[in-house]
Formats: sequence, C-alpha cells, structure tokens
Amino acid sequence: MNTFYTFLILSVASLLVSSCEGILEQKPYSQLSEEQFWRSNADATSGVTAIYDAMQKTYNTKYYSWGEFRADNFVRSATPTAEGLELLNNALTSTNAGALRWNTFYLMIARANIAIANIPKIPNYDRQLLGEAHAIRAYAYFHAVRVWGDVPLYTEPVTGLDQEIKKPKSKAAEIMNQLIIPDMLKAESLLTQNTNTYRFSKAGIWSLQAEVYLFLKDFAKAKVALTNITKLNTFSLVTTRDAWLKQFLNDPGQGGKFQTSPEFIFNIRYSLTEDSDRSGIYAVFFAGLPTYYINPVLERKWVAKFPTDSVAWTTLYPTFSPKSKDAAGKTLFGDWRYIESREAARDFGLARVAKYTKTNISPTFDDTDIIVYRYANTLTLLAEAENQLGNKDAAVTLMNQLRTARQLPTVRAADFTTKEQLENFILDERQMEFLAEGVRWWDLRRTGKAVTVMGPINKQTEQRLLFPIFDRHLFDNPLLTQTEGY
Repeated sequence: MNTFYTFLILSVASLLVSSCEGILEQKPYSQLSEEQFWRSNADATSGVTAIYDAMQKTYNTKYYSWGEFRADNFVRSATPTAEGLELLNNALTSTNAGALRWNTFYLMIARANIAIANIPKIPNYDRQLLGEAHAIRAYAYFHAVRVWGDVPLYTEPVTGLDQEIKKPKSKAAEIMNQLIIPDMLKAESLLTQNTNTYRFSKAGIWSLQAEVYLFLKDFAKAKVALTNITKLNTFSLVTTRDAWLKQFLNDPGQGGKFQTSPEFIFNIRYSLTEDSDRSGIYAVFFAGLPTYYINPVLERKWVAKFPTDSVAWTTLYPTFSPKSKDAAGKTLFGDWRYIESREAARDFGLARVAKYTKTNISPTFDDTDIIVYRYANTLTLLAEAENQLGNKDAAVTLMNQLRTARQLPTVRAADFTTKEQLENFILDERQMEFLAEGVRWWDLRRTGKAVTVMGPINKQTEQRLLFPIFDRHLFDNPLLTQTEGY
C-alpha cells in the first residue's frame, strides 16, 4: 500500500510517535493498541504529544513554501533549486514534492482524529488536551483549504478499509463550515490555559479564529477574537533592537538560541536535545548555496520609508530623532528591523535573511522554532479589521503602537483619505515586520491583492492562486482530481 495511506492506518494501530517530550514534557507511548492506550490523562497527554510531533514534521519547510515564497518578499539567487523556482515563478508543477506532498500533513490530522475520538472516553478527561486536538485539526484544515482548496476530509479515525481511506475531495466551503469553524469554536470552549507558547491556548485559538474570519471577510468576528487577546493583558510588544532580534535569533556565533519574547502566542518548537525533528529555517533562508535573496524592490521600499543615512532621514522626519545607537555609539538611522533582517554588507538583491541566523550553520543542527502567532500580528490584524469596519482612527492608533514600539515615527489618520490607502499601509507594515515569517502570501490572498501585486512579477492569475495536488497522491487515490487550473 502506498506510503500516505499506510501512514493513516499505522497511526490508528500504533500512533507512530517518536520522542518529542520537549513539547509537552511527556514521552509519548508507541506500539499500543487503541484499547490498551486511551485509559488515562497521561495517555491523552502522550496522544496529543504525537499530534505536535506530526506538526513538527509537517511544517518544517512547508510553512514557508506555502506562506512566503509565492509572494514578493524574495527573488531567485544564483543557485536556485528547481522546486524553489517553481514557487517564485508561479510555475508550480504537481511533481514539487517539497511543497505539495501531504503525507505528514494527514498524519497530523489522523492523530488529531484519534485523540478527539478517544479522550472523551477517559474518566475526568483533561479538557485542555481535547481542546488542543480540535485546535490543531482546525489549524491544519485551514491551511489545506488555503493551499489546495478542495481536499479529502477525514473526521473519524480510519480502520484501514479502502472505502474509508480513498476518499474524493470535499469542497473547501464545506470543510470550512462543517469542520474548521466548529472545531475552533469547540476548542475555545474546552481550552483552559489562556497562554502557552508551545501549545494551543485561548490566545492561540483566538489568533486562528481571527485569521479564519478575516479570510471569510467577517471583520466583526475577527475583531472580537483579536480583542479577546488584548484583554488578557498578558502580551506586549518588544521595544528595543536587541529584544526584537532575540525573538528570532538562533545562532551559536551570536550567543546561541534565544527566541524569547513577550509577544509570543504560539510557536512550533524544535529542540536538538529533546526530539529528532529539525526545523527548515536554515535550509530555506540561510543556506550556504541559497535559493532565495530578499527582493531588492522590497529593500528599496523599506529604505525609502526609513532612510539609513542621516540627511535623507532628517529630510523625511525633521522632528523625529532615532533612539538606537550603533556599535560605536553613533545614532543609528533607519529601521533596525531592516538592518537585523538582512545579511550585512550585501548589495540590494544579494542578501539572505539574517534575522534567524547570521552565520552558516548546517541544517542538521537547526532547532529554530517556527513563530506562528505573536502579538504584533494581533495588533496589525486588529488594525486591518478596524479599517474594514470603518474605524480609521482605531486602526491608525493600533498601527502607531507598533511604530512606537519599534522606535519609528508615527502616522496620522489624516494621512489616509481612503480605506484602501490605509489597508495598503497596513500591508506594507506587515511585510516589513513579518519578513520570512510565512505570512506575506496569506496577506495578499486574504486581501485579494495576490494577482494585483504578483501579476506584474510572475504572471500570477486567479486560476493559479491554489497549489496543485502532488502527482503521487493522484496516482494512489483515483478518486482525487487535480486542482482546477493545473
């Protein structure tokens, strides 16, 4: 039997888990039947650990293939991979295994289905654990409908019967209404932890709800979810160059792995000492032979907005003096997010992203966490929702919170005469704040600007906003059909 369906069956029989106790600080059990396994909350903890384990495997590079490289943040290097070029050039083919293969993706869903079916059978079961399983399943399927559109929908543990495993695709709208929204609402009702950086919590599920509702243009519900996060009074923006960089930095030559921040809401964690899975961040952003360089158009836009020389800065912002200093104690002009995000001493169009690491390190040693949700995301998406609801002043106030925290000049509501002007401003700010964090493509898709922005760059069309299905999956399951447009 092909590998994907073998994964599904073996997930039911043995959970196929490897040690990742660093996520939940509990080593998952393996090779136990369903009847033997789901008897206590310790078993439930191990079962949910297995879901996070599959999450690590799924998102290590796909998180960026899906959310970053089809957008305008990057251009090809002198040594691109064939798969990377397909993403940049909007020339995806169904043989692009790195971006399209969904084995571990459905393994994650299969494990969530097992947990959701069995945790309620445990006496006095832990509601937090069941809520996490629902949250991860909703999160996974939300990616599925944005990546492929229509996909097979599994909501129950499979037994290995052919008719259960080989399914046709369900409509994206059906998946959204029958699984994603109910799952994320169920998770909200079950989750007992308000915050937890490496597990889904109330703050994490509200972040997902906001993304879903913004995708559906339900701005009022998105505002409620995002406001719930701010009302926790738990998160805050970092306010210095050093603190901003230490949100991302994982470089032995720069002090080791930091990745700490009062902004963190939910991250996918990797650890060299606690599990065998590796992140894909070094490989995609700072490889010795890189596929991607930062787009010089973005660099010029960034420097034009926040000049790095004193004359240009003073001309643009005569009443605002930067507070940061360089190593020599001189005033540092420009946006330190830009300075820390790019490889130093490189011309425009020849710089790798340097916010995660500034030296070449083997991907074998990459335990860089994937930052999924942080507080800057909350505030900027809330500004987007407020703008769409006609609350311009509120939107500008929120964006100025970010500007102030990053020690940058603020803006005025009077600077924006239309809703679209403010929307474009918010998108530009998000592009700079979240460079290489896997969000730019989703920003363009959510706001309907993917074709407008990417069309002149790579001939992006409405017909190819989705990704094709990997050709092997079509061969293995004759009930599937290729994504329309491919």
